[in-house]
Order: sequence, then structure tokens, then C-alpha cells
Amino acid sequence: MKKKNPVLIGGVIICFLLFLFISQVLFTDKIIFIDTKVYTSLNHFLINDALTNIMKSVTWGSHPIFLIFLLLVITLIIKDKKKVVATYINLFGIIFLNQTFKLIVKRLRPLSINLITETGYSFPSGHAMVSLSLYGFLTYLILQKQKKKLTKALTVIISSAFIFLISFSRIYLGVHYFSDVVGGLLFSTFYLYLFIKAYNNFKWKKNWIKLINSFKYAFEGIGSSFKSERNMKIHIAILSFVLLFGILLKISVLEWIACIFCFALVISGELFNTAIETTVDLITEEKNEKAKKAKDIAAGAVLVFAIASSIIGILIFLPKFIELLK
Repeated sequence: MKKKNPVLIGGVIICFLLFLFISQVLFTDKIIFIDTKVYTSLNHFLINDALTNIMKSVTWGSHPIFLIFLLLVITLIIKDKKKVVATYINLFGIIFLNQTFKLIVKRLRPLSINLITETGYSFPSGHAMVSLSLYGFLTYLILQKQKKKLTKALTVIISSAFIFLISFSRIYLGVHYFSDVVGGLLFSTFYLYLFIKAYNNFKWKKNWIKLINSFKYAFEGIGSSFKSERNMKIHIAILSFVLLFGILLKISVLEWIACIFCFALVISGELFNTAIETTVDLITEEKNEKAKKAKDIAAGAVLVFAIASSIIGILIFLPKFIELLK
């Protein structure tokens, strides 16, 4: 059993405390002064066409399209599926936390440089958080297999340089403040440490089959409901249209959250309704007032979810369609 490293633990705790400190003093004069000073230095000394093209390429290292491609490659190449699942959890976990922090802090992006266009809030930097968390975890997995010290050292150097360049590119391109990137890196260091600890302590041999089977049975249940229930097909069709129009009309992050929440409510309600109907039919096939009441109540719950979701959809999309027609 490995001994705990007090220096490492202390460093990780300091990173988290510094992240909290920065998030608390984010809008003060001192932070604004530092961010402005960094911006001024970049404008004066570094920004040029050649370096801008390089930074635009580097920043794609944490772009959603590249991350999707990377996950597909990892899924195909890595034979150990527990590592694949852990990589997915690592990425989606840090993205969820990043979006949560952004919605809490609501810091607007810089306006002075903007060499590329980005939407959404600024603090903390998603690219910085994702790059350190994802590439840091992949580096850890590689180091676990390597025995040569030189290979390990080169892996750490290349990975660290890539993470640094991605993070720096966000400041250089003017889509994040210096404090956004520093805050993102600090929290991601804390997150990565906890994630690796959880990964190592999770009893994969015992729980792996249970974990896989739980997902398998869940998907089988959704598939069975889709095949047998007409209403489920209608819900999925509406969901597809909402996704399409949401992308075309460029709805905001909060609007996407509302839509996703509505999808989950309606589809979950339909699944519960199907489960209740199946259970009632299993108990009795004869006409029974109580059985009918149970089915009707379950169907009514789905209807309530559907009506509420429709109202939310109208509130989100109708103004955008009116604006588009104008």
C-alpha cells in the first residue's frame, strides 16, 4: 500500500484554496489590474500573424470536436475498458463542473483582443480545466505502463507543454483573462488528484461487471419502451426537432439546460408509465377499476410533464422564430 505524500496533498489543498480565493476577489481592482497588465504585455510584445495562426491551431486541443474525435480514438485503441470508462467520466465531470462555475460566477469575456469568437461566460477557462484534467489523466495512465525513466520524463514534459500552450492560447487569443486560466488550472489540479485517487480505490474487478450490466439493462429498458410505446417514438421525434432547431437558432447554455431538463422529465415519465402499465398487466389482465386508475394516473403524470415542457419550449423558441421572420 502506497504511503500518503503530505507535500502533494498540501499542494493540492493550496490549489483549491487559491481557486476559491481568486473566485472571491475576481471583480476587485487588484485582479483587474493583473489581467489588464497581462493583456497589455501580450499586445505590445507577442501578438503577430505567425504566432496567432499557431495559437489558433493549439487551442483546438480542447475544442469539443477534437475531444469527440479523441474519445473515439481512445475507445478504439485502449483495450482495457475500465480506463476508457474512467476517461469518459473524467472529461464529462470536469465539463459539468466548469459550466456550473461559469453559471455561478457569470463573468463576461474580454472585449479588447478577441482574435477568435467565443460565447458563454469567462471564469474559469474551460479549455484550461479540460486540458489539465483530461491530458493529465491520460499522462497518468501512460506512466503506469512505462518503466523507463527517460520515457516517463519525456511524456510528462510533452504533456505539460501541451497543457500550457492550450491554456496560454486562451489568453493570447483574447477569449479569457489571465485569472480565468489560472483559476481553471488550479481547480483542475485539485479535481485531477481526487479523480486519480477515486480511480485507484475503485474495486474494478468486483464492481466492473455490475457497472456495465446496470448500463446495459437501462439501455435495454429504453430500447424496449421505444419499440413498444407509440408515445415514446413521438417524444424522441420531438426531441430530435428541438435539438436541430436549438443548434440552428443558437440557443444559450441556460436554454439548453432547460431543454435537456424537459427531455429528461418527459422521457423518464414515459418510462415510469410503461413500467407501471407492464406491472399492472402482469398482476392482472382482467378489467379492474384500481388497475385502470393506476394506469390513468401514470399517463396523467406524463401529460403534465409534456404540457410543462411544451410551454417552456414555446417560451424559448417562439421569440426566436418571430425575430427570424422579422
